Amino acid sequence: MTDADVDPQLSNQQGQSLAASRVSVGMHQVLTLAVCMAILQIGFGIVIPIFPYYILSMSLGGMELGILAAAYAMAQILLAGPLGHLSDRTGRKPVLVTAMVGFAAANVLYSLATDIYVMIVARIVEGAVSAGFFPAANAFVADVTAPTARGKAMGFLSAGGMVGFIIGPTLGGVLAEFFGFRLPFIITAIITLVTLAALHLLITEPEHHRESTVNERGIHVFEILSRNSSAYAALAVSVFANVFAIGILEVAFTLDAVERFRVTPLQIGLFFGVVGAITICGSIGFGLESDRLGRKWPIVLGSFLGAVSMLIFMQATEIVGLLEGAAVLGLAISLRGPTTQAMVADLTDKNAYGAVMGVFGMVNNTAYVIGPLLAGYLYSETGVATGSLFLASIVSLAGCVTAIVGLPSVKPNSKSHDAVDAIAGPQD
Repeated sequence: MTDADVDPQLSNQQGQSLAASRVSVGMHQVLTLAVCMAILQIGFGIVIPIFPYYILSMSLGGMELGILAAAYAMAQILLAGPLGHLSDRTGRKPVLVTAMVGFAAANVLYSLATDIYVMIVARIVEGAVSAGFFPAANAFVADVTAPTARGKAMGFLSAGGMVGFIIGPTLGGVLAEFFGFRLPFIITAIITLVTLAALHLLITEPEHHRESTVNERGIHVFEILSRNSSAYAALAVSVFANVFAIGILEVAFTLDAVERFRVTPLQIGLFFGVVGAITICGSIGFGLESDRLGRKWPIVLGSFLGAVSMLIFMQATEIVGLLEGAAVLGLAISLRGPTTQAMVADLTDKNAYGAVMGVFGMVNNTAYVIGPLLAGYLYSETGVATGSLFLASIVSLAGCVTAIVGLPSVKPNSKSHDAVDAIAGPQD
């Protein structure tokens, strides 16, 4: 039988069956990665209700809490780009596995800590872990998704992170209030090792890493960025503004809530749980809508609502006001989070996803150094969070304006960047 004798309808059915199989494999891996993301975020979230009390119990203050936050981000700044580049060259899976091992080690360090210096070391290890895991995870999803399905897939990944963000602070608050500060870290280390086994067994290296990479052909990441310089720059400003505001919130606001509202670790955990719950409810839906309608306006609206949430926190006089701000902030994050990740992937050649997302990780982490340090300093000087929150609102609004001016109003399409046919896993 010659090629001409093949039934076109049968060939089409076989092609559709193969595409459906590849979609199933790809989504299975995306969901596995989302579970790993949830575990990491549980660990990152556990410390949120613990750190303010730990700092205050040692007669320390805002500056020291800012240093703890900044130590995490500084490690990310130094390592996000190199580790993103490494994931482009050696593959996503080795970086993801190593990061999970490091995360378990960081939680063991937390459980053994007796002073702030050991906590800082553990925080630096956590920063190194996130510098490797998050760019590689985002790049993995970009590798195995078509542009027209990428927002939805990034929404699953973001939702996984938000599940952890809901559970982490709440779990940390409950366990810290009733069992002390060490037990949450021991539990997280154990769960991380179990999840590591699942990641090793279920995640398969994306197909394109068996081919030559952009970097191996000598193309520098900044050459990639220069091809869409105005859009990348606008996204970078927007990301910086949003993360700067979150950094302000986590330092000045949490200390202010403890001292002014006399909240407990459990209440702080529940507060951030509200943010996470609303974010997860919106992430997948808004990510899917951005696949249909475009990326720009969800990013713009999310940045604007982020600015509004900071003003609500600034004006709050009771816990109800804090919860209102939490609801608006959760909506803001769900709008801008997965959509921003998807837009970066839309603009980037598939072989450079890791390196480019590593660059955006550096932007993210620079904001998370400056925001907490500035918030800690201002809180130490004034004893209130008002000035820091107002500054966070102004910076968030600047990010919104930059997104309006600089981001393209285009919809994703299946032809961009050599278009992966579907959510594709490796083929034999």
